[in-house]
Amino acid sequence: MSSEKQKSDYKTWNWHRWGIVVILAAFIVLSLSYSLINPLYEATDELRHYRFVRTLATEQRLPIQGQESCRSQGHHPPLFYALGAAATFWIESNRDICDTPEENPFWAYRYWEVGRDNKNQYFHGLDENFPWYGDALAAHIVRAINVLIGAGAVFLTWQTGRKVWPNRQGLALGAAGIMAFNPMFLYMAGAINNDIIAAMAGAAVTFTCITILLNPSGLHWKWGLILGVIFGLALLSKFNLIATIFLIEAAISWVAWRKNQWREWLLINLLLVITTGLIAGWWFVRNQVLYGEPTGFQQVTQLWGFREPADSFGLALSELPYAFSTLWGRFGFGQVPLPQIIYLGLFIFVVTGLLGSLVGFVRRADYRERVSLAFLWMNVLLFFAVLFNYMLVSPAGPNGRFFFPALSALTLLLVYGISQLLILTIDAVAGFRSSEPLTRSREYIYANITGFVAGIGMIALAIIVLVGYLRPAYARPPSLADNELVPNPENIQFDQLVTLLGYDVSATKIHPGEFLDIDLYWEVNNQPPGDYLLFVHLLDEQGTIVAQRDTHPGLGNFPASQWRANDRFVESIRMYVPETAYVPAEATLNIGLYAPDSYRLAVTGEDGRALGDSFQLSAIQLLPEDSQFPNPQAQSFNDEIMLVGYEYNRKNIETGHELLVTVYWEALQDVSKDYIAQVRLVGADGRVVSSDDKPPGSGLTPTSMWLTGDILSSTHKLEFDPSTPSGSYLVDLALADAISNQRVNIVAPDGHWIDNHLILAPIRIDS
Repeated sequence: MSSEKQKSDYKTWNWHRWGIVVILAAFIVLSLSYSLINPLYEATDELRHYRFVRTLATEQRLPIQGQESCRSQGHHPPLFYALGAAATFWIESNRDICDTPEENPFWAYRYWEVGRDNKNQYFHGLDENFPWYGDALAAHIVRAINVLIGAGAVFLTWQTGRKVWPNRQGLALGAAGIMAFNPMFLYMAGAINNDIIAAMAGAAVTFTCITILLNPSGLHWKWGLILGVIFGLALLSKFNLIATIFLIEAAISWVAWRKNQWREWLLINLLLVITTGLIAGWWFVRNQVLYGEPTGFQQVTQLWGFREPADSFGLALSELPYAFSTLWGRFGFGQVPLPQIIYLGLFIFVVTGLLGSLVGFVRRADYRERVSLAFLWMNVLLFFAVLFNYMLVSPAGPNGRFFFPALSALTLLLVYGISQLLILTIDAVAGFRSSEPLTRSREYIYANITGFVAGIGMIALAIIVLVGYLRPAYARPPSLADNELVPNPENIQFDQLVTLLGYDVSATKIHPGEFLDIDLYWEVNNQPPGDYLLFVHLLDEQGTIVAQRDTHPGLGNFPASQWRANDRFVESIRMYVPETAYVPAEATLNIGLYAPDSYRLAVTGEDGRALGDSFQLSAIQLLPEDSQFPNPQAQSFNDEIMLVGYEYNRKNIETGHELLVTVYWEALQDVSKDYIAQVRLVGADGRVVSSDDKPPGSGLTPTSMWLTGDILSSTHKLEFDPSTPSGSYLVDLALADAISNQRVNIVAPDGHWIDNHLILAPIRIDS
């Protein structure tokens, strides 16, 4: 080898070596940042994962499914939890293992929306602040261990890429960057769970199998020991990694077939079984003794729920988009999503990369590359099958983290596929013919471009997600400076505890289905003795609630028990007006504070005059949409029949009168079944006061005879006893099968089910 070539190769290695150092350092910094911003126990099942760690650390035993006094992840293998316990056993816990933080009752309000409205499942106090001690210190140490494990998975991805493309190490860096800066991988690495160690185990299996496949000398007995150790540790990491045995057997069987090394194959398998048994066999024996079967999965289904696979295939298919979003970035228990445009961009990226890998496999790959690509594809398809199978049997199935063992393989395919499409695009623009050989220098340049762009793009996404979406979800409301001017200045006192300094309302005219944005400017006068809840009511002329929001202040992130005198902050609330709101109407927007299940705070004006127990912000006009139907609707029942409008004979009813509810229906398609419209008058306690069931269209034309576009109406008479107490009542509407009486689901425009009944506008009864 010439000295010039040696120098060139050294510079190449040196450049890529520092590249992976930068990626790993950036990953650790970002993942720790995700960890610091994400409050304790907000990540999926983190509290139950932590209980497993503390059980090992303080009681020196493994939890037993169904026999613990509280839920933990006791069905999981113990490797990750043992690492966490070994690092934290010396920390004195300041609470019981089963202690649960105070829960936010408004958690996951409109969970599918991007924003910061009650995204926190728990309230978080000063005991979680730095400097940490007790449980907070233990939890953060275990989180930091998980970050290092995640860094190991990224490193193994890079090493695998170097094995596959020794002359295009930019691809290895690109794959490592995609994995490292996947927002969901960063988030989970900065939390307590066993999904990251599963990703590392999967990356280790991938690296080892690729090494075996590309080894020119073929099989050697030592691989039995190496694979046995890796597979045994994988089984102690997470049970779904048992599927990696198919990858292992595929790799060694392919090499044995190519090189006629069946004797070595037999010896490797023997050593694999023995070594795996010595490392992980005790876990399966324990499960057999405790649960009557070696996996413990039957006990899991009894405790956590089960689906019948034959009945859930369609549901699992419909959940695939959700599973995809949780692979890349949907945080907490799914209530902190990202904008759909991000998911769409990632979907295009994944599909493009996978298609590009197939193009490269067919057009340019040599034998070495094709074997590697085939193995990576097998890995991806295998764990997609594992994920989908779990979706068929478990309500918790649609979570992309269950695909993490194949994340390393996926990122390698993506960066390779993008590079191949880049080659085709640039060559087409530059005028190169496809028959011309791709020079090493051009190949090297394309690989570096792909790796650099992929890494930069993913780290930019990771930072945007951290700062723009995750941090706001758990942030306290913005502070209000002493000299800051506020709109609509007021000086309204709420029991002398807090002062409303001003407010702003986004609109004074609104249609059903739209929302009001309300900003409230507060100053705390005295530290409250406990928690008080904020309510926002939109009341019609009869005083009936049209729309309502109840929440802890700060949208759950700044409860009143954490207020201190002289705190000044801005509360921003979005209140949706239901599509079923009765229009036209003149309404008023009122706010107030109340103790949970108790009294409201008294409201006084600047002059000391008593204003009752609420304060009116502004008048709001509820306006109808242009339509031929009163109170126009677009509620699709099973995509067959749509509710297009409704009306009452009156909204304020005196004793002795009945409520007439007229409902307008439109056939979205030729209807084959007979349905019954069920209309109920329901009290605040859920008791049905009156009901009237009849076929839509008053039975003159059974729904089984409706044709597409038919519009019919029916009027339902709701009578009630003269002793019915005064107050507000709900009108509940449903459509049910006339034979089975099973209610039909209301379907959203994107296809997901909303509910099997619809609450119309409330009415008021005056005795």
